[in-house]
Amino acid sequence: MNRPLQSIHAKNAFILALALLGAMPYGVPAVWSVAAGGGIQVVNLRGLERAVAWLVSLAPRRPTAFLQVVLAARFVAVLAAAGVALWALPVEPIAFAVGLSTVVPAVIWHGLATAPAAPEEGEL
Repeated sequence: MNRPLQSIHAKNAFILALALLGAMPYGVPAVWSVAAGGGIQVVNLRGLERAVAWLVSLAPRRPTAFLQVVLAARFVAVLAAAGVALWALPVEPIAFAVGLSTVVPAVIWHGLATAPAAPEEGEL
């Protein structure tokens, strides 16, 4: 059976598309604002995935100060991108926040879909 929404990225894209459809009745500025926030979050999700893969590959070794600085810089870059978008672009703040937050249900959905089943009582 082909399951097209297996990856977290596909789930995020699906939820972002639903948010864009939901913004359409509010006009083009709302749609562009949702798209701007969602675009930042799509890039952030990809960066987060790569950072976690990098951390997992370094698991046997102790994290260094350099690694902590790199992760903090990535977080600051996401905040800066959101700040610049809010300050320099004509985005509607609420629609922009909706676009940024589409990743939350995608992560919850993906976690629920991929989590192993809880053991039955008495099983271990």
